[in-house]
Amino acid sequence: MMRTVMGWPADKRRKAALGILAAAAALALAIVALPVWLAHRHYDDVLEDIDRRLVRYERLAAARPALEKKLEAVRAVGSRKYFLKAGAASLSAAEIQDKVRQLVEGNGGRIISVQPVAPRDEGRFRQVTVTIQANANIMALRRILLQLETSEPYVFVDALVVRAQVPPGFKPAPGMEPDMFVQLDITGFALIS
Repeated sequence: MMRTVMGWPADKRRKAALGILAAAAALALAIVALPVWLAHRHYDDVLEDIDRRLVRYERLAAARPALEKKLEAVRAVGSRKYFLKAGAASLSAAEIQDKVRQLVEGNGGRIISVQPVAPRDEGRFRQVTVTIQANANIMALRRILLQLETSEPYVFVDALVVRAQVPPGFKPAPGMEPDMFVQLDITGFALIS
């Protein structure tokens, strides 16, 4: 092979040498330029991400005075009155039981059983649920639910089961409503101290 290359004319050898030199220069340039280009692209992406975060933080900082005013307005309303008074789960469950017992018995219903459910903590709040079984007629149930909905501290009826306790075809006397079986899952929230 050496003889064939040596046998080439001088200008053909010069062109081959220039081609090899150009290829070596291109390869050297690619070896240096590619990592520089990749690093440049990486840092551009990082700078764009930092810029987006900076814009977002500036918007949050600009909104802070308005948010603080809203927070003060909420504090002025006294939002603690909407939560159960006791932070302990058993005391909160007892508070719900007493409240519902007063509402049911005050509206002509009768409590059958009360069962607290295991409390669940959600950040700064404790969710306390109590299952109550009672007997009440439809008018008493309406009044009980209305009073539960409008009273403070706020409690929520998570589940409601109502079953008639009379046989099919039963005709009550005029003005007399039969009692129904009512099961309520009532939930309230307490602040964890």
